[in-house]
Amino acid sequence: METDNTKLVSMVPNGNDIRQAILDLAYEKFAEHGFKKVTMNEIASELAISKKTVYKYFASKEIILEEIVNQRLKRAEEVFKALLSHTGPADERIRMVAEMFPGFVDAKWQRLIADVIHSVPSVSKKIQAMVTYFITKVASSVLKDGQKNGVIRKDIDVDVFTMAYLGAAKELLNSDFLAKHPVTEEVIPKQIFRIFTEGILTEKGRKK
Repeated sequence: METDNTKLVSMVPNGNDIRQAILDLAYEKFAEHGFKKVTMNEIASELAISKKTVYKYFASKEIILEEIVNQRLKRAEEVFKALLSHTGPADERIRMVAEMFPGFVDAKWQRLIADVIHSVPSVSKKIQAMVTYFITKVASSVLKDGQKNGVIRKDIDVDVFTMAYLGAAKELLNSDFLAKHPVTEEVIPKQIFRIFTEGILTEKGRKK
């Protein structure tokens, strides 16, 4: 039976595309079923290729997982560098942080990480390093720039703000909140960012 995944493989003749098709399918299956439950046989079968072909590109399931994480971290690094080099107004850079955040806390990614973070230590270390870099370098730099330019109050600890924001967004995305409320994964981090930066009171409410 032909699926979207087998169509993908049949349309791509070169090895790089087959390699990426393996990674894309593995990411979907790891996130949905759990890393330990997915087998190399399942990945090969769904892509309509032999298990030998899968092993040609990846010697083990762990290596597939590490490459999935490496690709995501590489994209994150590119976004971080672009943000740090952005020379626009401080308030614009702060909003850019909120715009890019959904890509790093989406529910599928969180399910995968929660599943493997204890069973694959090498993955855990890489992810923790990315989070630490985001907090200490990227978000901290942008928010402190906002303090210097009078956009953010100087009595606010930017590291506490960032951790609170990350925690709130991750908690809502990991809970059953999405199933019970008509909002998307992209909207939640932006709503939390607005609440954190603008509060919930209107001008009228602030005057009372």
